[in-house]
Amino acid sequence: MRDFGLTLPVVVAAVGVIGLIRLERQFPAAGSSPALLVPFLLPVLALALEAGALVALSAVQLGVLARLNAPGAAARARVTWPLLALLGLVLGIAELIPRGTEHPGTFANQLVQTARGSCGATGSVPIPLLGLSVRCGTTGRIEGPMPGVRAVEVAMHELTFSDDLRRVDIVGLDLTAKHSLHVHLAAAHARIAGLAPWSRSPRLTPATRFAILLGLGGALWLAASLGWAARQRAEGVGESEPDAKVQAKTKLRGLALQLLGRVLLAVPGAVAAAGFISLDQDRAAPLVYASAALFGALALGGLSLLARRVPRIFSSFQAF
Repeated sequence: MRDFGLTLPVVVAAVGVIGLIRLERQFPAAGSSPALLVPFLLPVLALALEAGALVALSAVQLGVLARLNAPGAAARARVTWPLLALLGLVLGIAELIPRGTEHPGTFANQLVQTARGSCGATGSVPIPLLGLSVRCGTTGRIEGPMPGVRAVEVAMHELTFSDDLRRVDIVGLDLTAKHSLHVHLAAAHARIAGLAPWSRSPRLTPATRFAILLGLGGALWLAASLGWAARQRAEGVGESEPDAKVQAKTKLRGLALQLLGRVLLAVPGAVAAAGFISLDQDRAAPLVYASAALFGALALGGLSLLARRVPRIFSSFQAF
C-alpha cells in the first residue's frame, strides 16, 4: 500500500504534464485566461488518475512479486489482492470528478462569438485560449498565429468547431508561412479533422467507465498472479568487492538496474492505459476496451520472458 501511494503521484504528475503540454499547444493563449481552462483541466485530471492507477498497480504488484518470488499463483494473489482495492478506490475518485464541458467545441464557438460581440468600430478583440483576435470593423476577420504552429499566420472570415472539438471548419482561409520556404495558401472553405478531443467518451457513463477500468486492472492483476515468475537472484549480484572503487561502481550499476527494473515493471499497466486512452478518444464501444487488457497481458508476457532471460535487472532491488 505504501509503494502504491508513492508510485501513484509520480505517474499522475507525468500524465498531467503531458496533458498540460498538449493543452498549451492547442490553446496557446491559455495562460492569459486560466479560469477558462477548468472545463478542459478536469478531464485531464481524471484521466491522469485513471492511467496512474493502472500503471501503479502494474509496477507495485510486479515489484512485490519479484522481491518475494512467491512460488504459487494463489500465494501471489493473496499477497497482492489489496492492490485491487486501492485501484478501485482511486478509480472511484476519478469518476467522481466532474467531467468538465461535455461540449468543448460549443464552448470554443461561444468564445469566438463573444469576441465578435465585444468589437467596436475599430481595433481588435482577442479570443481567449485560442491566441487569435477578431479584427473589428467591416471585415470582422479572425487573425493570428496558427495554434501549435506559431510560425504560420492565418486569417479567416468564419471559424467553427465541431461539438467534440475534433474538427474545425473555416470559411475564407488565408494562410501565410514564412520560414525556410515562403508559402501562401488561400481557400474559400477548409476543414481540419482528426484533432484529439478533450472530453471523456460520452458513450461511457461514470459507472460503465469505472467497471471497464476496474476490469482492465483486474485482468492485469490476474495475469500477473498466474504468469509472473521473475527470478530474484542472479549470479554475481550482491558479491562484495575488496576494492572501494569497484564497490562504488558496482553500487552505481545496481542503482541503474534498479531504476530500469522499476520502469520496466510499469510497462504492462502503461500499455493497458495507453490502449484505454486511445479507445476513449475514438469513442469506442464498451466491449472493444477488452483489447486494452489483451495488449497489457501481452506486454506482461514479454516482460516475464525478459525477466527469465535477464534476471539481473529484476533481482537488484531490495524493496519497491
